[in-house]
Amino acid sequence: MTPQAILIDLWDCGVNLRLTADGQNLTAPAGKLTPAQRETVLTHKAALLQFLQDVQGTTITLLQAAMLRSDQWGDGETAREAMRADCLNTPVHLQADLLAYFNRVTKT
Repeated sequence: MTPQAILIDLWDCGVNLRLTADGQNLTAPAGKLTPAQRETVLTHKAALLQFLQDVQGTTITLLQAAMLRSDQWGDGETAREAMRADCLNTPVHLQADLLAYFNRVTKT
């Protein structure tokens, strides 16, 4: 099972697995993982850590693209803050698609 497939399965079950603040471990909402999910995460922990560390760069680029679009659209600080939150809450397996969208969008 690939790290991306595991993350998608978890997301479909309402579990958003993330890196800890130091980027060296994984965290999930307390009590959300089933015993089988916990076992899968532990079995694939190294690959999941590496995958999530790799996509951190995508998250940073996504935030930059979102703020560029916010500038183009003349968004106020409230809208910009909401956009940041939406980007950060976008599951990692969907962030590349959102980034591609922001990179395609032009000011109308």
